[in-house]
Amino acid sequence: MTTVIAVRSRPRTDPGVAALAAAAFLLLGVFVVWPVARVLATSLAGADGPTLAHYAEFFSTWRLFRILLQSLLVAAVSTVLTVLAALVLAWAVTRTDIPGKRFISLMSLLPLISPPFLVSLAFILLFGRNGLVMRTLGLDWSIYGAHGIVITQVFTFLPQAYLLLANVLAGIDAAQEEAAESLGAGPLTTLTRVTLALARPGLASAALIVFILCLTDFGNPILIGGRFNVLATEIYAQVIGMSNFAAGATMSVVLLAPCLAAWALNTWWVGARSYATVTASARTTVRPLAPAARWALFAVAGGIALFVALVYALIPLGSVVRLWGSDWSLSLHHYAFQSAAEGASPVWNSVRLAAAAGVAGTVLALGLAYVIERRRPPGARALETLALLPAALPGMVVGVGYILAFNVPPLALTGTLALVAASVVFWKLPVAVLAAVNAFKQIDPSIEEAAVSLGAGGARTFWRVLLPLLTGPAFSIFVYFFVNGMVTVSAVIFLVYPGFNLASVAILSQVENGYPGVACALGTLILAIVIGAVLLLRALLGERVAVLKL
Repeated sequence: MTTVIAVRSRPRTDPGVAALAAAAFLLLGVFVVWPVARVLATSLAGADGPTLAHYAEFFSTWRLFRILLQSLLVAAVSTVLTVLAALVLAWAVTRTDIPGKRFISLMSLLPLISPPFLVSLAFILLFGRNGLVMRTLGLDWSIYGAHGIVITQVFTFLPQAYLLLANVLAGIDAAQEEAAESLGAGPLTTLTRVTLALARPGLASAALIVFILCLTDFGNPILIGGRFNVLATEIYAQVIGMSNFAAGATMSVVLLAPCLAAWALNTWWVGARSYATVTASARTTVRPLAPAARWALFAVAGGIALFVALVYALIPLGSVVRLWGSDWSLSLHHYAFQSAAEGASPVWNSVRLAAAAGVAGTVLALGLAYVIERRRPPGARALETLALLPAALPGMVVGVGYILAFNVPPLALTGTLALVAASVVFWKLPVAVLAAVNAFKQIDPSIEEAAVSLGAGGARTFWRVLLPLLTGPAFSIFVYFFVNGMVTVSAVIFLVYPGFNLASVAILSQVENGYPGVACALGTLILAIVIGAVLLLRALLGERVAVLKL
């Protein structure tokens, strides 16, 4: 008797999907894995083969080791203060009945759409040697140093923590707090033992993201750090100032290590426990406060929001004041950009870069999401991991990696717009891919199945069925990449080349050369272009516009 065993054959992968997946693997391998591998290889390179000599030199040199400790200390202090401020703002907006919540929320998010060092420029206008406050009050105090870095980083990276905490707090079921109060817990006990306990994952994620952003921040320390060096500025000095690529690569790996350690600590601290509170009967309510607490909270949250508004109002004001601190007459002469031989070309270059990054990034993110979420060929999980890998890479590491990887054949791309755009696209890719994957998840697969059953092929189904349904997310992703192309500095500062400067990099140069008015003019133009792009997106999509972490 012969026994027949039925074996289910694995579904064949569409050749077009296989080719698309292979192209995605190739691009991610070239522009994500290869630069990181080059940084690691350069840090280990020795005359007679791989060696740890560069690391031994780093940790045995007290000046360099002190810079590492300074970087960690400043990042830790900035993280604590930023998360506390964001927690106050998020709790005030999502859980209380204070007035002016919309204004507070908008001001909390404003730094997302500006270069990360405009806060430092505004603080220089207020508290610098010719600052408005210093001149008016006759104070003998300097904003430059570690305290200046901490203050500016708090306001610069406040939006990232606020977004996370606001989303988490808004999703906590009010019944949990009401149950605690019915058992005799006071407002403070309920806040600390119930609300914040349930918000633990959000707090951990906010602290992780802000710590990495502060540790790898370049713009604020270079403008307002004075003689207080951090690792990001030292990497720039070694690579650009001294052409010491081995030292720069070694420091890049050293900078990456605490970021990975912070991620591991975050995973351990949150643990595997469940914090779910949203059920079918869950409800979130605004909880009224006692009048004294209500107005005290309004004063704190409103004060922070007003100060953010003041900080960003100083940028356009500084662009029309003839000579800040001496001649307060109004003039538009800073917009002639006479202090720079390149004139206004950096602004146009930034727009070109932003547009190129927007188009390429949107196509890549949607293509990756389609393969990962819809078609799921062999290796889809590995493809998703590679696409999300840049989230763990500091901008300085990306910049150094691109110099090392693409400065020699066979991919000698240094000195091209394509390489600068690639650094923006692949460094900011993870958020866009996650957004695109979520967009695909919201589309019922039966729509595609119906098209296929009617004879449409895979490509035709994507173009005629899926793509029209993805218009909103596609526009949001485009603006996400466009905004980052306009404001990013830490990676692209290594990649600009003679004849091609960017507005964000030019701002740093103008401040360092003593032309804050011209820097303010460049900053004002960047803000106008970015805000215009966001408003255009909102006009096109209305309430469907998605908020991506810029």
